[in-house]
This record gives sequence, C-alpha cells and structure tokens, in this order.
Amino acid sequence: MSGTNRGKSTFLELVFPPISNQEAYWFKDQPASEFMRASDFYMIGGKVKSKFVNLSACEETMVISFDLCIGDNVEGSGAIDVSRLEAVENYEGDKFGVGAGEVAIEIFYEKDGDNYLIERFTPENILWHRSREIAGLSGLDNYKDLFCYDLLYVGIAKKGDTYERLIRNGHHARLDILANEPQRYPGARVTDEIFLFLFRLEPLFVTTFGPDSDIDLDFGYDHKKIVADAEKAFVSLLQPNYNTVKFSQYPKGADGLYDSKLDRYTYSIGEAITFNTPHGQIKGGRDRNLGGLTNDADFIFVDKESSKLFIAGKDFGEEPNT
Repeated sequence: MSGTNRGKSTFLELVFPPISNQEAYWFKDQPASEFMRASDFYMIGGKVKSKFVNLSACEETMVISFDLCIGDNVEGSGAIDVSRLEAVENYEGDKFGVGAGEVAIEIFYEKDGDNYLIERFTPENILWHRSREIAGLSGLDNYKDLFCYDLLYVGIAKKGDTYERLIRNGHHARLDILANEPQRYPGARVTDEIFLFLFRLEPLFVTTFGPDSDIDLDFGYDHKKIVADAEKAFVSLLQPNYNTVKFSQYPKGADGLYDSKLDRYTYSIGEAITFNTPHGQIKGGRDRNLGGLTNDADFIFVDKESSKLFIAGKDFGEEPNT
C-alpha cells in the first residue's frame, strides 16, 4: 500500500504509587492488590533510604508540615492539608486519626479495635502524589530532582499481571537484588531501599495515507506483543544490571513488533521519574492536562532496523515553564 505509514507512541503510566520491597510484602493479598493487577510491565529500582523529619502538626488547621531527608541531607519541605485530601473529603465517618513518623504519614479510622487507612504517604510515594498535583499537598517543588532511582531490572508479565508475577509469587530478580545489592545508607535494610514500579502501557496509534493508499485501519493490535517489545526496547538501550538477557538483536524479535504492520514506534515514561543505569539515563515526564503525553520525557524511537534514545531538551524541545 504505497504512501501508507503506521506509527505508535506508547507511554508507561503507574497504576499504583512506587512501593518498597517491604511494602510489597505488606500489601500482598490486601485490597491494594486489585489496583496492582492493572499492570503487566514493571521496573525495579534502588535509592538511598529516605525519611520524614522535623514533623509538626497544627490541630486547628489540620496541616502537617515536614522536611524530606534523603540519606543525611534534607532535600525538600512540604505540607499536607489533611482536610483537603480527596480521600478525607470522601470519608463518610465521623472521626479519624492522624499518625506521623519517619516512615509514613497516615490518616486512618478505627473500627472494632483495628485501624483502617484512609490515606498513607511515604517519603517515596509523596513525590508521586506531588507530581500529580493532588489537592492538599504543597511544597516539594523540586520533586523532579528527588524522584530518581537506580534502574536495576525491567520485566513483564507475559501472561497475567504484574501482581501475580512480581509480588504474589516469588520472582528471581527480586531475590537476586535483595541478595546482592549493597546498603545505600548505613544501617538501612536493603528491602527498604528497593522499589517496585508497576506500569501499564498506554499506546496511541497514528496512520497517514497517501493519495493512492487503500484505507486500512487494522493495526493488528496485540497488547502483549507491545508489552514484550517495550521490555526489549528499554533493556537493550539501558541494560539494567539484573537483566541477564540484553536483547542485543532488538528491534528484531519473535514476540515483539518487528513483524507487525507498524513502520515506527516510540516508548516513554509518562511519570516525572528519572532512572539511571551505568549505560544510560532515561527521564520521564508528566503534563498536568495531558498526563503522559508530554515533550518533557525522553523517548525511545524504533524503526525496523534500529532503536535510539532521544533526550528531552537536547534532541528535541521540552515544554516551556515546566
């Protein structure tokens, strides 16, 4: 079909805030797992232990102020207006409590002697919430600089979902990482410095037709093939340490998009996260209106013969005033 070009742009979007390896154990078989099942693409990262410090609360205004400490350094400050949080506004009970410490800031209610969470912030997921500009959270204006991790592993669920593959069932990469990664901060547990990122893929297909083209809107869409191809794209360029298979022949591959109708395609991270490896860095981005569709994010460009990482602000322009 002369003059027809098919393309696809896919961004990765978190279905759940980043969680530590320890939190993944706590959340197993809990209601939160239903949100995690929406993912079938995941990354594992490492970061120096963070904590909340200099906490203070005003009972009259219901505002909790805090500093965010990464390692030994205070890197940011913020405040939570509890009354403005969406989860609190939607809470139909009469009373709730607030707990605040180094590990978490929690809003909860009590029933039959047990505490049930209304909202929970950790030193890591609060950066994600800040990137989403949720109501009730202010400060941390440098969240993009703090939302950075060492990328250790990229994986997919070829069948089923990330929760079953990575969390509910034992996963070799998680075990290898826990066994081999060093402490990033003296006295910290490795399980508290390893983080899981549960993504779903959001593809956008575009076709251009020439004057002599037959109109064919069949992309041959296969979600799991897109997932498999995305894994190969990220691993082949970034080469995370714990991915033993590096997909050196990519974009060629039997279970990806090489034999699809697509002529070219891109991948980016639709979150304001930066991942570092010894072989490269990739920076994500998020737009307040368009979500993961933004020029702030680096992207991987693929055609049938090659793949390349394009850097925002260097290889193409970033969005202004972001």
